[in-house]
Formats: sequence, C-alpha cells, structure tokens
Amino acid sequence: MKLEVNQRREASKNLIIETALQLFSQKGFDKTSIRTIAETAGISLGLMYNYFKSKDELLVEIFKQGYEDIKASLLKTDNDQTPQTSIEHHIRQTIKILKEKKDFWKLLHGIRMQSEVVKQLVNQMNEQTSFIKTQIKKNLVEASIPFPDLEAKLLFASIDGMAHHFLLYDNYPIDDVATLLIMKYKKH
Repeated sequence: MKLEVNQRREASKNLIIETALQLFSQKGFDKTSIRTIAETAGISLGLMYNYFKSKDELLVEIFKQGYEDIKASLLKTDNDQTPQTSIEHHIRQTIKILKEKKDFWKLLHGIRMQSEVVKQLVNQMNEQTSFIKTQIKKNLVEASIPFPDLEAKLLFASIDGMAHHFLLYDNYPIDDVATLLIMKYKKH
C-alpha cells in the first residue's frame, strides 16, 4: 500500500515537472504561472504547492534532474575501465541519455537560453559545469592526453555542441559524430 502511494506521488511529481518544463519552454519561465502549471497538469493548486512551494523551486528541481543524468554519464561502471574507455563511456552515455530523454533535454536547452532563468540558476549551472570539466579533465589526465585542461574544455564543448545539434536537427548523425570523437581519444 505504501509503495503504491509513493508511486502515485512520484507520478504526480513527474507530471508537474514535465508540464512545467513544456510550459517554461513554450511560454517562457516568467510568463508561466504556478496556477497555469497546475491547471495544465490537471491538478489542484493546493496539490501543486504540496510538491513545490514556488516556481523557482520547481525550476531548480528540473535542473537537478538534468544534472543527475549528467553525473550518471560520468560515473565509471566497472573497475576494469581504462582511462580511454572512461572517455568513451562518458560520450556514449551522454548520447544514450539524449536519445532516451530527447524531449526533456530539448526543453531544458530551450529554458537554458532564457537569460532571466539563467540568472536565477547561474551558481548551480557554474557548479555543474565545474564538476563536469573536472571529471573530464581527470579522465584525460589518467589517459595521458596532452594539455588536459584545454582538452577538457574542447571535449566538453564538443559534447555540448553535439547534444545541441542533436536536439535542434532531426537528422543529425549523433552516433557517427560520437564515434569520430571517441576515435580521437583512442589514438593516444
């Protein structure tokens, strides 16, 4: 019984997040009210506030979910991974997450482009970017890649650009581009 209640709670929370993400992306963060989110999700305003005290709190949760996906793409899955396979794993996991949650990431990228939203989350976004670059640099150092600091910036920008193009263009050959990027690091 308790498991069922938790599943319903989680389903309601996810519905609110997905609805908010769509509305923020379509109408803009500032032009979307918490009332509109509740109405569009088909829930009462009271229930909405039971999950999220404010629109800002909801936005932070959306970005948190995206960050968890990013962290998961950087985690080593086994102890036998070499530094080169860690780089490959990160690239392939990123592609996998993008494909599995394309709508989420497309909307999240749209929200990231709204300057007012970015201002509210600049600290969290800077922390996330720093974490990602640090993890990438660590993998590059372990793989003995020259100029790991600059190379981490290049790899991060390459993956981010790849993701951006995949989300913008329907026929973007993300698997081929990812394979080419991985080949660059297998040469070392």
